[in-house]
Amino acid sequence: MKKVNSVLASVVCAAIACSVFTSCKNGGDDNTQKAQDTVLSDAQRIDSLTTEKKNDIDFKFATLAANLPSPFDVVNDLYSYKAPYKADLLNPTANAEKYTTPFKKEINFGVYGIDLAYINFYGQNQEMLNYYNTIQKLAQDLNIASISEAYAERFKTNANNHDSVVVIVDNIFSATDAYLSKNDRYLVASHIIAGSIVEVNYLSLNLLKDIKRTPETEKLFVKVYNENLALYHLINLYEKYTDKDSKMLLENIKVYRKSYDEIIKSADDMNAENITKAAAMITTLRNKLI
Repeated sequence: MKKVNSVLASVVCAAIACSVFTSCKNGGDDNTQKAQDTVLSDAQRIDSLTTEKKNDIDFKFATLAANLPSPFDVVNDLYSYKAPYKADLLNPTANAEKYTTPFKKEINFGVYGIDLAYINFYGQNQEMLNYYNTIQKLAQDLNIASISEAYAERFKTNANNHDSVVVIVDNIFSATDAYLSKNDRYLVASHIIAGSIVEVNYLSLNLLKDIKRTPETEKLFVKVYNENLALYHLINLYEKYTDKDSKMLLENIKVYRKSYDEIIKSADDMNAENITKAAAMITTLRNKLI
């Protein structure tokens, strides 16, 4: 993969930020963190993953990455415009116990990562701990926990130095990129990204219902509209996958996109009535994933 997706990196960053908060340490070696059915290369979960298909997935992955806003930016904007904190919008951590397949774990690792970013901005410390523990358990099952843990101490030491944090985040991008490329974890990355994108859209639309559109908040409404455009690139990527889980997700995303496009054709259509309708539609899609 030529470029790591900003959503995936932000999810990893969220885990690191929470690692600092809880002062968590890595207590076991990598071998104890591997779930046997998820450490297999994605090639064993995709029909005919040829070199040509890998290259095509690489290109579409990079295209998706180039057109995604950072989830931290979106959540920060919602927080800045005083969107209320709504715990009932979060995916309950108790749900994690029922995620037994690699697909469900990957999707909801992305969902919980965005939830953790949201919780972090609003300073909900106990909830932050609960969601960190849930994410770390999923990360262990997916054999990616070491990526966040490797940078936790550096992040803690430099948390107040903006320039240093930027460098650390850049290192995380590179480390994640190298890991996914080396291990051909295309499906893992794509499922995490899909869960993240759906959750960002879900939170944004539901929180936007409580914000009045004014000249002062106009940029936020436009940003939330543009954020939804990532689904178009996600569809292009998922059309290359042939496993049953990805095909099912692709069809569900297409249904949502078609319904969304019928009521919101541009940022000008982001009025209270349409946002409420779109929020209900993304909730239906999300419920199928969580």
